[in-house]
Amino acid sequence: MNTEPRPGLESSDSAPSVVTVNIFGADYALRAGSDPEYIRRVARHVDGLMREISGRAQNASATRIAVLVALQLTDQLMSERAESSAGKRDLRELAEQTDSLLSRLDQTLLEVVE
Repeated sequence: MNTEPRPGLESSDSAPSVVTVNIFGADYALRAGSDPEYIRRVARHVDGLMREISGRAQNASATRIAVLVALQLTDQLMSERAESSAGKRDLRELAEQTDSLLSRLDQTLLEVVE
């Protein structure tokens, strides 16, 4: 698990600053850590998604739109995690195969030298 603080989110070792962002017409004062611009980018992304979904679901409430955005973002996160996990698994298998081939090569070289 990554223990490094994420950019912009409040961490215990940095003095937080307050960043005001506007998401879907509402202002939010958020505490930011080392990178307030990160919070602004995140807020712009969420605002854009909410506006995109509200354009397709014009009669939906802000709460319903926020839930749909949360579902979309969670789906993206879970898909990325699954891909990352599969990639790590593939990398481990490749490392094991490489180790096996190197061991066989070493053994073959020893037999040739003898």
